Amino acid sequence: MDYKAYKSYLSNIKINVRDRNSVHSKQVMSSTFSQSPSYFQVNINGESNQEVWITDDGDVREQKNIVTLNCPLKLGDLVIWKDKTWLCNHVDDMDIYHRGVILICYSTLKWLDDQGEIQETPFSFKSDTSSSFGIQEGRILMMPNERRQITVQKNNQTEKIKKNRRFIIDGRAWKTVGINRLIDGLINLTLEEQDLIPADNLDLSIADFMGNIADYQLRVLNVKDIVAIEENQTLQLNVELTNNSKVIEVYEQITYSVADETIISVSPTGLVSPLKKGTSKITISFRNISQTIQINVTSSTTNNYTAQIIGDDFIKYNMTKSFTCSFKDNGIDRQEKARFWLTETDSVTPTTLATLIEQDGQVCKIKANNKKGRVILHVENSTRLAYTTKAIEIKSLL
Repeated sequence: MDYKAYKSYLSNIKINVRDRNSVHSKQVMSSTFSQSPSYFQVNINGESNQEVWITDDGDVREQKNIVTLNCPLKLGDLVIWKDKTWLCNHVDDMDIYHRGVILICYSTLKWLDDQGEIQETPFSFKSDTSSSFGIQEGRILMMPNERRQITVQKNNQTEKIKKNRRFIIDGRAWKTVGINRLIDGLINLTLEEQDLIPADNLDLSIADFMGNIADYQLRVLNVKDIVAIEENQTLQLNVELTNNSKVIEVYEQITYSVADETIISVSPTGLVSPLKKGTSKITISFRNISQTIQINVTSSTTNNYTAQIIGDDFIKYNMTKSFTCSFKDNGIDRQEKARFWLTETDSVTPTTLATLIEQDGQVCKIKANNKKGRVILHVENSTRLAYTTKAIEIKSLL
């Protein structure tokens, strides 16, 4: 065996021995883990029944040591232990176990985000004096010159906190004058006391509340509270979402639910498709607001459009006459805008015997020229489903 191969062999032996020792030690610890008086089942970041050891750290009541075997710890982890929230502000990853330090969170920080929605996160105190004297339960330690340093978990919402953001803590107003985001998982905020203003809500402990809280409104623009569609039709709901009267585009967060899914179905984009005759309701929701509409699915009908042109069969030279049309669907009048045009008797070639000088709604005016002949007046409705013609003679004055 050459030197390199022998060196690799020795290295593998050392690794295998260390791995075996690590596994053995972990097995020993695990077997005695639940027998320890420091053993607890806690909630970490929403995951319940996490097995940990928690021990006191000297006389500092607000600080504890925590050890886990199978659950890696991270800075900023929120631990729920004995109905209180603790923030992990120090971690050490060992070969066999994970250990860290957690600080108690006596309260939560509340604020309104850019959309006017309430955000909330637990916070712990971070100061030089707290490590010497501790934080007495039920009393919050104030730093000199009316400043406080607090620590919060780094997440999508706390990352958006900027300088001059105001908060309410202990019934007093505080402004952010310093932010440290350099620590993974944690954000340290330096707060300075401010005067309260009328917009502050002391009951909710939210600064700058009045006039900034979200006010979402949901409206369906193209239908009423009750709408009927036929079995062979679909209906696209046109939904508008506003916040403080300003239209916002978060349509992917709007949800649709159907009371009776055997009658209708609705897509995530609000397209309603009938399945059979009947009545069902659709509830359109966004956050904590909703609107309900009723959909009546009726039998499909066959359209039978007809058109008629009313007027004389002739026009004399250089004279003008009016013609009116009517449209019907299954014998029922349809007030639709008409389109008129003139051709020769082949129904294709434009005519020079008369001129269409005006058309409005379902009425047109035609002026004859001074040449004898016959023209064809055409008319159709806006959907082109109703169409007819009328032959008109152009006669001399004699």
